[in-house]
Amino acid sequence: MIHMKLKNKQYRQYYESETGFVTGTAFTKTGQMLSGEALMNYVASFDAANNLVQTLPDLNGFYAFAVRKNGDLVAAVDRIRSIPLFYGQKSDDFFLSDTAEWVREQVGDTQMDPLAKEEFLACGYVTGPDTLFPNVKQLQAGEFLEMRPSEFDAGSNTQRYYRYVHHYPMQSITEEDLLRFHQGVMENIIDRLIRFAAGRTIVIPLSGGHDSRLIALMLKKVGYPDLVSFSYGRPGNHEADISKQVADSLGVRWEFVEYSNDLWREWYESPEMKAYFDMAGNLSSLPHIQDWPAVWAFKKEDRIPDNSIFVPGHTGDKITGSLSRSCPCIYNSSRKINLPQEIMNCHYNLFDWSKRKGKLYSLFEKKILEVLDSLDQYPDQSSAFESWDISERQPKFIVNSLRVYEYFGYEWWIPFWDKKFMDYWCWIRPENRLNQSLYIKFVDNLAKELGVAIHEKEVKELFSKKKLIPIAKRVLPDEIKNWLRKKRRLHFFKDDPMGWYGIHEDGYVIEQIKNGASMINSLLAVDYINGLNNRKPQD
Repeated sequence: MIHMKLKNKQYRQYYESETGFVTGTAFTKTGQMLSGEALMNYVASFDAANNLVQTLPDLNGFYAFAVRKNGDLVAAVDRIRSIPLFYGQKSDDFFLSDTAEWVREQVGDTQMDPLAKEEFLACGYVTGPDTLFPNVKQLQAGEFLEMRPSEFDAGSNTQRYYRYVHHYPMQSITEEDLLRFHQGVMENIIDRLIRFAAGRTIVIPLSGGHDSRLIALMLKKVGYPDLVSFSYGRPGNHEADISKQVADSLGVRWEFVEYSNDLWREWYESPEMKAYFDMAGNLSSLPHIQDWPAVWAFKKEDRIPDNSIFVPGHTGDKITGSLSRSCPCIYNSSRKINLPQEIMNCHYNLFDWSKRKGKLYSLFEKKILEVLDSLDQYPDQSSAFESWDISERQPKFIVNSLRVYEYFGYEWWIPFWDKKFMDYWCWIRPENRLNQSLYIKFVDNLAKELGVAIHEKEVKELFSKKKLIPIAKRVLPDEIKNWLRKKRRLHFFKDDPMGWYGIHEDGYVIEQIKNGASMINSLLAVDYINGLNNRKPQD
């Protein structure tokens, strides 16, 4: 028997019928915007899995659905898994939900999978279809599921209908033409955002980087009437200073929420944060907390309308080549790399697990290669590297941060995971993605056009340390790197611009640093795992 249960209806809107449910908003190939009943009718029209394979790659937007037809169940998430779904099976009962904990209770899992736990502590999420519990699974980005009650013994059938793989054009294209094409793409995706927002207040988490800046620039250029931007952290931090510069130059209202070590302790120990962790983690992802206090402040203090739309810059930098800064060798076509090793170097770094490399390396390597599937499908190693990131870290860590907005009752839209933006960057060659050269030129040109001037010294100061760290990792002896790493972490502990190391007692932070913790997310990952031992069954 097939059982479906929605547990997050207090956080986001679902349309339910006798045949299933849909949530989110999608655009068809012809540009029709669908949500609610209209989206349900659309997905219910699929006759079989073959129709899904042919139709879902053309469906734009952010959605999830599960529908029954002729006794069979079909479920899917969008290409970036912006709204996750979880499933599991016990004997002849199949369970599907928007909440992994409910599935865990139904299948009766009580012990975490040891490898999944190690992976979660290494990178902050569980890769592939797995979760922290062996019989609780998740739909991957760009994946659909088909379950036939007549074939329960065989289990569910899942298939990736979308995978981010580059397809470079045969002929060379001038930079001028690439920039012109990019302008058309941006106008296209901003048009969809505006249609979705429908005049409501658009709230932009405006950082010091180019992604949120580009959203603000484009919306200002087209004359969207109701914009609010904001930043947060300790007063005077670089990100906030640049954020305010951009907002002031554009004439956009700017809000600031102050953080401190003491405030973080209060926020983190609140019942609201506990409820948020339960809602956002889903036994697979480390809950994002960076802008959680800022959004809470907006809600409590009525700084924005309740129907506002949050539009973060997730994750324009990764798809446009920022990984080439931290891992430049991957974008060097003349240098053959060990791809799983480089993925581990870049992403499996919440804790130093080098002393257990003999035990864990081959297990992590196997999972990485399973996600990538056939390496022959990628035109080069940079494409495979980015594909893994877009299949794993982006959906399960970065995009999952959207749960913050949902928790406080707000809707969201992520323009840089629009189908057209992804399709465009799929055919941009590595040389134009290297150091984000093409993308940054586009943003800077638009900023100049709109009269937005950023003090170059502050921008360089913001990114200089980030550029030096990967260089130091590659050239310094291990002993010096270890010593510098601990000194740097202690510095972050005292002076981090977010102030969030105040969450824990000083002695505990220092002890975790000695145990190999590299950042705040290392400590939060441990907290999340420990918290599962005190979970209470859901109704």
